[in-house]
Parts: sequence; C-alpha cells; structure tokens
Amino acid sequence: MRILLLIFLLLVTAPAVAGGPRVVVTLKPAHSLIAGVMAGLGEPHLLLSSGADPHSHALRPSEARALAGAGVVFWIGPALEGYLQKPLATLAGGAKTVALSNAPGLRLLPAREGGIWSGHQDHGEQSHDPHIWLDPRNAQAMVRAAVAALSDLDPGHGAEYRRNGDRIIAELRALELEIHRLLAPVRPLPYLVLHDAYQYFEARFGTNVQGAIAIAPDRKPGARRIAAIRKRLAKGKIRCLFREARFPAKLVDTLADGLAVRVANLDAVGVAIPPGPDAYGQLLRQLAGSIENCLSYSIGP
Repeated sequence: MRILLLIFLLLVTAPAVAGGPRVVVTLKPAHSLIAGVMAGLGEPHLLLSSGADPHSHALRPSEARALAGAGVVFWIGPALEGYLQKPLATLAGGAKTVALSNAPGLRLLPAREGGIWSGHQDHGEQSHDPHIWLDPRNAQAMVRAAVAALSDLDPGHGAEYRRNGDRIIAELRALELEIHRLLAPVRPLPYLVLHDAYQYFEARFGTNVQGAIAIAPDRKPGARRIAAIRKRLAKGKIRCLFREARFPAKLVDTLADGLAVRVANLDAVGVAIPPGPDAYGQLLRQLAGSIENCLSYSIGP
C-alpha cells in the first residue's frame, strides 16, 4: 500500500498539460515566464519556495518527488544551481532538462569579484554570472527556449505555446522601454550593492553601480573589505547602499553607520511576489523602482 501511495505522489506532484509533459521550473522568475508560455494549457510546478537560496539549497523530500514526477525540468544551470546536478541525473533521469543559461541568443556576462570594480573580472571556477533573468532580453531568449522545448514535447499544443510566447516577448519589449524611461534621470548616479546579483540589469539599463560587498549571500565579507567599503562611502559620492533580506541587518548598520548614504532594499528573485505569469514583470518593476526612488531622493540642487 505504501509503495502504491508513493507512486501516486510521484505522478501527481508536477502539474501537466492534458496529454502533455509534467513541467517543473526551479526558480520563480523563470517559472513566471514559463507559466506565461503555458497560459491556458496548464501550470508549471515551482520547485523552490520564495525564501530558498538557489546558491546553497538542500533538496527537500517534496522537491525530490516533484523532480521524480517531471516530464521536463527548466533550470537556470549549474553555475547557480549546482545542488541540482546530481538530482537531475538520478531523480529526473527520464525527464528532459533545459538549462536556460544555454538558451540560444542569451547574453552571458563574466562573473565579477566583490569590492569596488574597475572592470569585469573572472571569479574562480565560475566563468559567468548566473543571474541571467534580470536582463529582459535574456528573458526573451528564455521564453523562446521554453516555447521550443514545450512544442517539441507537446506538439499538439505547439501553436498555443508559440502564440503565448509571442505575446510575452512583446510585453518584455514594452517593459524594457518602460524601465529605460524610469531610470533615465538617475542613470549616472553611483551606488553600491551588497550581493552581486544585478549585473545583467545594470548592463541592460546602464545604471552606475560601483561595486558589491559580497559575491553571494553565503560568502560574507571580511573585516578588511568592510573597512575599504566604509572608506569609499565616507567620501560622500555613493548615493545609495542596497541591502538584501538574506544579509544580516548588522552588516548594513556597520557599513552605513554615521555616513551620509541612503540604504534601501533590492531583491533579485521576488521573495515577496506571488508566483505566476505576472511575477517577472513585477520583479523588474520593483527592482527599477527601488533604484529610482533611492537615487532620486538623493538628488540635490
């Protein structure tokens, strides 16, 4: 009886298009895009909860069941989700896996070191920055890859996938123009981020980020780096310091204590945004709005 119950759970965990593949997507921004591609046909299963950190996640039993029942798994790729490499080969061995970082036409940027940047720098074994979704043109490439994969696995609904994909790409183009207009007045103003997750957004929209305190949330900065950043902040040219929920408040307080710098929040994955087809647009608008609000508030006569 237990074996039959387990088989049932494995089969029903990942939602499917009627007669089509059971779809699992690992990260909320990508899940949003693929939910849009599947609109009217089914809903993909979001593997990671909002609070999970894809850099250092440990797979839960419910997540393992979802992978075991999947017909296709969309993930960003091993540079971000290294924890998934073995489970994809074992639990999801029969599923088609699509690494969205390999999508045709997608622009990859080299990884950078933390601190104040003078240009792009390679970081260890990680040759590229994995936060690919924060460029809306990369999102277009991800949508096209999803349309191709789903149409191949579910050819009976290929026309619907393509129609949905065309609609999403048109929305992404309009979103890019909207954010360009919003950020135009503050584009030259300098700021710092705590976690170097926003390079694709910065490159696409030309914002003037000066550096990052840490490369990833699980790699906290040392005392020497904190002292160097405080010295830079003390010069008064950095308008804003952007924090993230995964970093302790004490770190932000130490960096900004007694200095004339505004502190605001950034979020690379949309922790507080409900999952679904609208989440991607909400994420980029929230990100752009946080940057514009903090920097414009600092503009003086």
